Amino acid sequence: MPLFITDSNNVLGASVQEAGLYNVKIVKAEVGKTGRGQQKITLDYEIIDGKYQGATIPYQTLTWNDEDSNSLKKSQRRFNTLVVALGATNGTPIDSLQSIVNSAVGKTLSVDTEWGQPNNKGNIYLNAYNYHPVNPDGSQPNGVKRPITGKTSDKPATGAPLPNDNNNPFANSNDSVDVKDSDLPF
Repeated sequence: MPLFITDSNNVLGASVQEAGLYNVKIVKAEVGKTGRGQQKITLDYEIIDGKYQGATIPYQTLTWNDEDSNSLKKSQRRFNTLVVALGATNGTPIDSLQSIVNSAVGKTLSVDTEWGQPNNKGNIYLNAYNYHPVNPDGSQPNGVKRPITGKTSDKPATGAPLPNDNNNPFANSNDSVDVKDSDLPF
C-alpha cells in the first residue's frame, strides 16, 4: 500500500485568486468572543470543486449582536441564512452558537465572496458574505482579482513619480537614471 497518491489539487500554497461563488466544505468552526465581548463564530472553508479546488477561505467571522432589537433581528437573519444553507429545516430550534459549530464541520454549502477592506497591515483577504445550498453548477469565480493595496506601489511601472507625491523627495527632480540591461544582475 502506498504512503500517499500524488494529487496536484492537494498541495500547500493553493489560494483563491478571484472573488465569486464557491462550493465549500467547512473544515474548522469555533465559537469565540469579539473585542467588545459579543459571541462570534469563526469558520474556515475549503473549496470543493472547480479551478481553486483545495484552496481555503480562512477566518470568516459571523458576530451575534443583540445590543438592540434591530441588531438582534439582523443577527437572527444572518445566522438563519447560514443554518438553512447547511440544511437545517424550518422549525429547528437553535440553542446556542456552539450547537451550530458542533454540526457545521464537514458540511457543504456555497458562499458568495468578495475582497474585503485592507487590514491594519494593508493586506486584503477574501470574505464570504452570503450562504446558499451547494450550487449544482459548481464554483463560479467572477474574475475579480485581489485589489492592489498601499503595500504594493500604485505608482507607474516606469518608476516615474506621481504628480504632487509629497512622500517622494525626488518627485520634483528632473534628473533621470538610465540603466543598461548589461548592468543588471539578472
